Amino acid sequence: MKLTLKDRINFSIEAIKKHLFLILGGLLFISIGLVLIYIGTIVNKDQLFFYIFGGVFIAFILFVWIYTLPSSLLFYYEKALIKKYGSYTTAIITNKEVEDHSHTEGMGRNRRFVELFMYLIEYKFEYNSKTYTGAFYLNEKAVFDAIELNQSIPIQFLKTNPKTSKIRRQKLCLDLGLNRNMCN
Repeated sequence: MKLTLKDRINFSIEAIKKHLFLILGGLLFISIGLVLIYIGTIVNKDQLFFYIFGGVFIAFILFVWIYTLPSSLLFYYEKALIKKYGSYTTAIITNKEVEDHSHTEGMGRNRRFVELFMYLIEYKFEYNSKTYTGAFYLNEKAVFDAIELNQSIPIQFLKTNPKTSKIRRQKLCLDLGLNRNMCN
C-alpha cells in the first residue's frame, strides 16, 4: 500500500497534536536558554555562569525531545494509520497476567500504601499463513476477569505490516456485555 502525501501529512499532524504541550514547553525552555546566553554576553563575557545555565536549559529539553518524541510520534502515527487503513479480524488470547505496581507514597505520618495493578493480555492471530502476536493493558479488573484464555477478541491490523495491530477496545467490551467505557 502506497500512502499519499496527504495521508502522511494528516497522520503526522495527528501525531504532533498529541505532543503539542511537550513541543511548546520545549520551545519555551529553548527560549529561556537563549535569553540566558544572551544575558551572559551582555552582562559579563568573562563569567561562564549564564552560558552554562542557558546551555543546561537547552540541553535538557533537547535530551527529553530526543529520548521521548521519536518513539511516541511513531506510535501515534501508526495508530492513525491503523485507524484509517486497518483490517478487522479476531485474535486468540494466549496469556493473561496481573502486574503489581503497588507502592507507598509520602513520608512519615502522611505515608500511605497505593494499590496499582495493570492487567496484561497477550494475543495471537494469523494472516497469510503466518502467526503474529500482540499485547495490550487493561485498567479494569472486571474486563480482565471476563476475558478467558483461548477466547476470540476483535483486533485491527495493517495488511502491509501485520506486526502492527491494536485491540478494538469498545467492541471488546460490547462483546463481553460490559459498559464500553470500561475498556478505554
